This record gives sequence, C-alpha cells and structure tokens, in this order.
Amino acid sequence: MGKTRDLGLRIELASMDKHCCDISIGLYQQSDATGSRYLVHTYSKAPGSEERIAFIQSALETKVGLSAESGSLAFTCGTIHLRALKRAFLDLCRMASDEVLEPCPMTVFDKKAAGHLSIRPLGDGVYEIVSEDGSETGNKRAAATAKGFAKLCEMAQTEDLPTRITFNCGHDHHELMSMLMFRAQNVRAAMQEAEMSASRGTLAAPSQQ
Repeated sequence: MGKTRDLGLRIELASMDKHCCDISIGLYQQSDATGSRYLVHTYSKAPGSEERIAFIQSALETKVGLSAESGSLAFTCGTIHLRALKRAFLDLCRMASDEVLEPCPMTVFDKKAAGHLSIRPLGDGVYEIVSEDGSETGNKRAAATAKGFAKLCEMAQTEDLPTRITFNCGHDHHELMSMLMFRAQNVRAAMQEAEMSASRGTLAAPSQQ
C-alpha cells in the first residue's frame, strides 16, 4: 500500500471508474490521537470528478453508516473495520452517480436456499442470520452466510451458535451488514476478488489521467 503526503495511507483503490472518465479513486486512512478517519480522493481533474468523489463519500455515509466531519469519514464506534470498509468501497465505486442512495435491505433472497435470509440485530454489535422459512437448507445457508460475514467483516463466530456473529467493537453496524449481505452469501468469490484487487493498479498521477 502506498503513502501520499497529506492524504495518509492509501488502503484501497478503484483503478478505473467507468462512471467517470475511467479516473482512479483512492480510499485513504488518516490516523491520529482521536482515532482513524477516511478520505476519498482522486488526482484527476476530468469533468465530473469532484461530483463523483462527493457521490462516493455520500454513499459511504448512507450505505455503510460512516459519519462525516470536515470532509473525512469515520466509523461511529471509533474502530477500524478495514476489510469490510475496503470491500464496501469497491462495491460503491461500481454504482452510477445518479443512483438513489439508501441503506440496503436486511432481508434478501438466497438462490441456494430457495428462500429469504434476514439479518437480525440482537444489540451491542451482535447479529443473527435467520432463514425465513426455517428449512434445513435455509438454516445451512444462514450458517454459511454468517461464516461469510465472519471473514468479510472480521467478526467473531462460535461453533455452538453458527448463525450468530459479533463485532468486536460491541457496536451495531446495520448499514454495513446490509451492504455486505450479498458478499457474505458469496464469500469465496468476494475474497478472490479482493486478492485480485490488492495485486493490481496504482493511483495514477494527474499527467496520466
């Protein structure tokens, strides 16, 4: 991961944004005594680039649940949920800027279960993945999805409660959970994509945009 003065540590990169002139968009982490904050930035001066950055920042607020202050973003719990944030950032960069921003639903259809799975908040950062029809296949998919969340969001999971996962920070993150539900259902593909993303691209200088 590269460092850029004044921006902090670059933790993720969307190397070619098809929704805005193929610009590169970086997500940076800035840390100090108060904790970690995040900044979305592009070096590009292409038409619409400022508006595109503003959209991604708004999407991180609405769909991931980050709080905004003085142009940067942070998790309200003050914890660094790095793996989950990186995955969500890349997915948000795939959205067109004219799409409506609203939190994702906490109940989705699961093809393998042939039924709906729901994220059930239990408080203090604890969540349970529930099969709406309660079938054996549905319950297995609920446990598999919970395992996916454990990997994607680095959450705690126990063998005796396979459908329950917990954020170590002890705070709720409803928007982040619903945002990553699809990825948790397909965690193997998500992890492979993350590995490919980590091995490609650098943030281009203005002369290369």
